[in-house]
Amino acid sequence: MRAEQEHLDGLPERQLADRLMSIAESRSVRALGIACCSAITELTGSPTVGLYLLDGLEPELVYSRHVAEGLLDNYRAGFWKRDPVLDCIMTQGRAVDGETVIGPQQWRHSPSFEMLHEWGFAYNMGGPLWCGQKIVGVLFTATTDTDAPYTMRSRQRMEMLCRAGSLALTNMTNAGAIDAHPAAIRVPEPAATPVATLSASLPPRSADVAIRVCRGQTNKEIAREMGISDQTVKEHVANLCRRFGVHNRTELAACLLSPSARQ
Repeated sequence: MRAEQEHLDGLPERQLADRLMSIAESRSVRALGIACCSAITELTGSPTVGLYLLDGLEPELVYSRHVAEGLLDNYRAGFWKRDPVLDCIMTQGRAVDGETVIGPQQWRHSPSFEMLHEWGFAYNMGGPLWCGQKIVGVLFTATTDTDAPYTMRSRQRMEMLCRAGSLALTNMTNAGAIDAHPAAIRVPEPAATPVATLSASLPPRSADVAIRVCRGQTNKEIAREMGISDQTVKEHVANLCRRFGVHNRTELAACLLSPSARQ
């Protein structure tokens, strides 16, 4: 809603400053992604974030949250080559949103909107991450709210987030925490858990849902990340509960994370 967007635009400066400091103080790529996600959630009302570092001209995903795997796959498969937002970021070196770049009248007829809409999103925005005089990464976000296109204030604050992120990346580089070649950067994988062992005995989609249940994600969050409906997620959860003889999500997560779940 536009009223909600106006509220977000009025985010207290002290609160915004606190989020910017959290980003600037990040000492790892993963910590940077988490801090950006938290800040973007408060800034736009949407927790969706994609953090990319550049390998030459190609953006390499190093952190994402609340993004459907199918959307990430489409982007990685080649959409980035014709992404007008990425092109504008790289040529103009500033934060932009898709609707402004393409034009409000053309936006809903554009390939960018069609791809976003397929995965439940309505608008996208991104900004550059710098190290010295060079753009070394890009921070993206998107919103599902069809009534709240990004405003000039949103873009200005995205610019501030990216400046804080740029400082963090520069400090990481100077401290030797980031390899000089961006392609060498990888977000550490979580330690193996019993549910990972279970994956071999569960259907692929059920295993994906189980992993996300253990992370504490809601049905809506799981549906968005996996690109499936809320109802489909509910059915997977119900089937998992029956399979493991539990009554609710809390019991299911506890069961999946227990050593006995490997049996």
